Amino acid sequence: MSIVAISQTLGSLGDEIGRELARTLSWEFADREIIAQAAQRFGEGLMELEHVTEEKPSLWDRFTDTKRRYLTYVEAIIFEMAARDNVILSGRGASIFLRRVRHTLRVRITAPERVRAYRVEHQQELTSEAAVHRVRQNDRERASNVKFLYHVDWDDPLHYDLVLNTERMDVKEGARVLRNALENERVRPTPESRAEVKDLSLVAQAKAALLAHPATRGLHLSLACKQGQLSVSGMVEGEVMRKAAEEILGQIAGVTAVQSEIVVLATGRTPVRV
Repeated sequence: MSIVAISQTLGSLGDEIGRELARTLSWEFADREIIAQAAQRFGEGLMELEHVTEEKPSLWDRFTDTKRRYLTYVEAIIFEMAARDNVILSGRGASIFLRRVRHTLRVRITAPERVRAYRVEHQQELTSEAAVHRVRQNDRERASNVKFLYHVDWDDPLHYDLVLNTERMDVKEGARVLRNALENERVRPTPESRAEVKDLSLVAQAKAALLAHPATRGLHLSLACKQGQLSVSGMVEGEVMRKAAEEILGQIAGVTAVQSEIVVLATGRTPVRV
């Protein structure tokens, strides 16, 4: 059992290869499902989440805190799926979020521009000029968005375990290459790596739960988890906020205990430990 995280360019057959691999292994495949679950779980609009994760950031996006909240929701769903193992996650920053998870195979799937444009031309019934424009525009927007959201160069091969050029490869061949790569000992989960991804998932759920609740959305708390025991620290301006944060964290499925080191600021902002 492992995890595959795919980053792809338009026209590279990335989704098709991911779905074929999922079919042959009887694994779960998730692409838009990540956004759909995040929107449903945290009560946000599907279109808004798609805008943040897919499109080039606007000037307004660069000066609002909304992107942090939306990204945290997406991260929570990605880690929740990853903690179940046997899953192939396409896009949505999965290869970046899961870089700390030892048994994740991070894959970049691409092809030369002319090959991708040819595929897009026939798939979307465009002229050759329009297809080239579509591919170039998509490349620019995705690169800009990934740089803005995650502060990485999405085209840097060092961010991936495997880079797949599909110029001379069909969907079945691509899936076969990935299946062979999953035989590598490095991407086989261990009890330790499974425990680690579960703890990382609980931290992601905790961050998302705090941001989703109006009473705790503005708090800046530090979170960590070890074997299901969640630790939280930071400062809040009232006892009500402390209790609200601890209650929200205690209700997260999988959390066995909450160790709180939250400090309540008394009048005059003198820290008092509770």
